[in-house]
Amino acid sequence: MNKLISLLVFITLLVLLIVTSEILAKPEKVPNKESSRSNYSIPNELRSVNEGKNGFSAEQSRKYRQAYSGDTMVTAGNAGNYAASRLSENLPTAVVHRYGPVSELNYSLTPQIGDVSATTILGTMTLNEMMEDERSRFKAITVVHKGKIVFEKYIGIRDWDNHLWASATKILVGTLAHIASEQGQLDLDATVSKYLPELKGSVWENIKISDVLHQRSGLDVSESRLGSSPEHPVSLFYAIGFGDPSLPEGLSLMDALKRVKVKQKPGVQFEYASLNTYVVTLALEKVTGKPFEDLVTEYIWSKAGMEGDGVLGLTVNGEPSSPGAFAARLRDLARFGMLFTPSWSTITNTRVVSENYFDKAKLASKEALVGNDYMSKRLINDFAEDDFGASYQWDAVFADGDLYKSGRTGQALYVSPETDTVVVFYSSSYQAEVWVHAYAREIVKQTYRK
Repeated sequence: MNKLISLLVFITLLVLLIVTSEILAKPEKVPNKESSRSNYSIPNELRSVNEGKNGFSAEQSRKYRQAYSGDTMVTAGNAGNYAASRLSENLPTAVVHRYGPVSELNYSLTPQIGDVSATTILGTMTLNEMMEDERSRFKAITVVHKGKIVFEKYIGIRDWDNHLWASATKILVGTLAHIASEQGQLDLDATVSKYLPELKGSVWENIKISDVLHQRSGLDVSESRLGSSPEHPVSLFYAIGFGDPSLPEGLSLMDALKRVKVKQKPGVQFEYASLNTYVVTLALEKVTGKPFEDLVTEYIWSKAGMEGDGVLGLTVNGEPSSPGAFAARLRDLARFGMLFTPSWSTITNTRVVSENYFDKAKLASKEALVGNDYMSKRLINDFAEDDFGASYQWDAVFADGDLYKSGRTGQALYVSPETDTVVVFYSSSYQAEVWVHAYAREIVKQTYRK
């Protein structure tokens, strides 16, 4: 009898030990704010982005191809949602090649990330609620922590679809500029005309490469000017870059650059601008003698064990649309982000982003210069904080070291080197009205930085 009692006690203690260990092993549940839905709405004629989850029919594909125009990518309506994952069907493209074995990403799922709360134009919601809200037009998310995928959802695309990065592409340019500077090829203190004599006599001539790289050119090229008039250089630049068929033949991105006017002194204020990014791209091509897509292949894509090739949009004149027309798989965007984290060695044997990059990015970010342009104001509102600067094409370099880059219609690349976390997602936000980027930072703050 005593043996039986002892056995029962032992079994009871064992069960309690197992249950306790399982509870302790689970990440702490994120405390939620009370959910609330705003009155924001989208046009009824917008179809759900979910229809792209299983691909499109032949009839739909023909319809959306025929509907493509220069502003399709910018407005992100039905045709824009389609075009975002079908870049080569609407633009000339160049291939950025993967190479070697794929760096497999293991899974260690943390479902509680779906409970992270944030407040956006949609209201205050959990991540799961926001993803299910069709107004968000949210399409996919991947979160990587310490080299493993901890959260992943594909809602409006397939995992092998090459989706538009939009302006998250700019970080490719900023990273290559840092690499070229480290190698002694690109002098960031030199003026634009040293590398681009074709811009001598223009307003770009005496501006330092560093001021262009860090979005402080002082020129009238702010993205807020898009749509102000069809003739404005920013509107023209976008129309050429995204292949507006209504444009006169022969217009080039260089033509748009030469029409730019001065707004203020360089180096005194951050103003987000794709034209700045393109000037840095041209300088990189000039000092290396290689096209932009080959630079991305050589220094980034071929080294990170990417799953697929990337696709770079070109103008009809063959110019690289490097500020925003690049497309790749979501997990490959995550791998790119991992190059900025301590887990870079899990995907490559070659360090791509040097250790001193982070000090340089922080030093160059200059918080005092950020806050007056439309991008900064939007980020301050969305993140509900203003403790950040901007450099190397990042929209935000936070005081805690985190890095953030947005894409116009709801793309995001968020890197937290300190917590070894990467958050990436794709959307087709209608008219770029819905920005859900707060979720990227909140995932890190509520889950890994407590």
